[in-house]
Amino acid sequence: MDLALLIHPAIAASAVLLVVTAYLLKTRKKLYFQLHYAAGILAFSLAMIAFPLGFYFVLANGGVSQFPEALVFHSVNFFAAVGLIFVQGGLGMGMLLFGRKRDAYRKHKRMAKYVVTVFLLQGALGLLTLYGILPLVFGP
Repeated sequence: MDLALLIHPAIAASAVLLVVTAYLLKTRKKLYFQLHYAAGILAFSLAMIAFPLGFYFVLANGGVSQFPEALVFHSVNFFAAVGLIFVQGGLGMGMLLFGRKRDAYRKHKRMAKYVVTVFLLQGALGLLTLYGILPLVFGP
């Protein structure tokens, strides 16, 4: 039983939940600006921690999974997710530092839907990948 394999899913699930939280904090009637910023920054930080951990665990265990395709798509989708959240964070920080220009605000608002969608897809692929490695964690 190798419970260390559950570290990456726990951190990654937290990142996905924080992205959804950041989205919800700015799309409801009452807006929570500081909490939105904190959730977004923490989500990005956790995603940056989760990837090397996941990569390490895959290499350390030989990439064994019952669903190797899910593992491949999960890894590829990570780069899309991080690229989107990086641009999203850049737009948000730019508006915070240099003033909220209308064009940047529209792009930031529109891109938020894509960021949430890609992170939810990443979470779903992660669940499939996790299901594929559970026999390694708890034994056959």
